[in-house]
Amino acid sequence: MFSSRGRRAGFTAVEVLAVTAILTSLGGGSFINVTERAHRTACQQHLRQIGMAMQMRAMTDEPLPRAWFYPPDPPHPARDRYHLARIMTEVPPQMFICPSAPTAIQQRGICYVYNDRVGGKLLDEIPNAAQTWLLMDINVVSDQVPPAHNGGCNVLFVDGHVKWYPASQLPTFNLPEQE
Repeated sequence: MFSSRGRRAGFTAVEVLAVTAILTSLGGGSFINVTERAHRTACQQHLRQIGMAMQMRAMTDEPLPRAWFYPPDPPHPARDRYHLARIMTEVPPQMFICPSAPTAIQQRGICYVYNDRVGGKLLDEIPNAAQTWLLMDINVVSDQVPPAHNGGCNVLFVDGHVKWYPASQLPTFNLPEQE
């Protein structure tokens, strides 16, 4: 369709780029926040699914898995039996990947740390299940890993609920000592 001047009606690539640049500068942060909220929600859903799988295991009187706090580097076949993502075969491997985690951590096959102090116990043997963490984002272990979700992390508790906490509140979880 042409206008009365013989030009084609519509927008040129330069015009589209200019409008996009203006909109991005005005609301670019909002897009990033929306993306991060989507990643945080996906991460929470992953943790919930892992929690449900552990609850289902408990229904058959199977204890929580004995697994590493975080799998040692480099991965080794002899140590795979302590790698939570390999123990929990009923959970798809992608559920152990947080979409906000750095690529190097995602490539390890697990983006969460496990509370190995509860490993080998039945769920009803754990006091304060609603206050005892089971899995949480890897960023709690080291300052070298950037916070996964707007300065905080998602936490799965033994009773199955998931909650986001700001980084300033995480030390109260008393992470297990690494051997």
